[in-house]
Amino acid sequence: MYIVIINPNAGSGKGKQLFEQLKEDELFKKKNCRTFLTEYEGHAERVAEQVAAIHHDVIKCVIVIGGDGTLYEVLNGLRKHSNITIGFIPVGTGNDFARGIGQSDKGVDLFRKLITSSEKKMIYTGKFSNRQSSQQRTRLFMNCIGFGLDGYVASYANRPSFRRWIKRFRVRPFTYPIALVVSLMNYKPIEMDMEIDGVKRSIKKSMMVTISNSPYYGGGMNIAPGADISKPYFHVLIVGPISKWKLLLLFVTVFFGKHTIFKEVTQIKAKSVKISSPHPLVYQVDGQVGSCSECTIQTGEHQRAILIG
Repeated sequence: MYIVIINPNAGSGKGKQLFEQLKEDELFKKKNCRTFLTEYEGHAERVAEQVAAIHHDVIKCVIVIGGDGTLYEVLNGLRKHSNITIGFIPVGTGNDFARGIGQSDKGVDLFRKLITSSEKKMIYTGKFSNRQSSQQRTRLFMNCIGFGLDGYVASYANRPSFRRWIKRFRVRPFTYPIALVVSLMNYKPIEMDMEIDGVKRSIKKSMMVTISNSPYYGGGMNIAPGADISKPYFHVLIVGPISKWKLLLLFVTVFFGKHTIFKEVTQIKAKSVKISSPHPLVYQVDGQVGSCSECTIQTGEHQRAILIG
């Protein structure tokens, strides 16, 4: 059984457009895929959790059509069923997970490839526990979790008014760079204590801290050159005190993975990171925004299979 979970609103309606195309595809009809269209934030997670609980023994693959946020939801919906393979057809704003695993095909062609001639890639997901969370549970992520400017920019980019502006002027590929420039006007450095694989360090006036499981975020920014989701460790990037103009220059070089040459940038490979701050920190995880004062991030204990088209 193939389960297809679709976010029709992803990519300003591209999810819905692709679904209409798939309904006319002979292979889609032949496989009798069970499809679910999401209706609200968090719906994809609920659907994945319920379907897996009932049909986990017969599911061949759960195919996600949406953005990285939809994939994040499905991943967490399947957290009790790590044996279920996931396929991903990107139609979102950033599509950084697909970029990170080298997936170039799109749309109906990618669907057909996932069904007929795909290969499995074994990956490690990240997990984090947020003590500010009302549900007090561990969450999983694919790409990265970032504190400080990362979260601030993602929060701004997710504002409905900003999204409407982006859509009106047809600059969706530049959503995150534009949000970055605007966010820098009022952004202030963060303070935190970190414990990286048991080693403690105090961070004063940092612009951002990003724990990456995959190379890309923000629509193609190569934030963690060399990161590999099939490896059981993160790439931790810390940007220390830096002028806003120099930080803007740094982000220009991020697209080419050259930001690591800046003296204000520190990189560390790690399996476990603990963060605490006297003030709430805005963070983003796979494009989803939250806030916390304490957080523990670890690599997953087990690998899971992803279909590569």
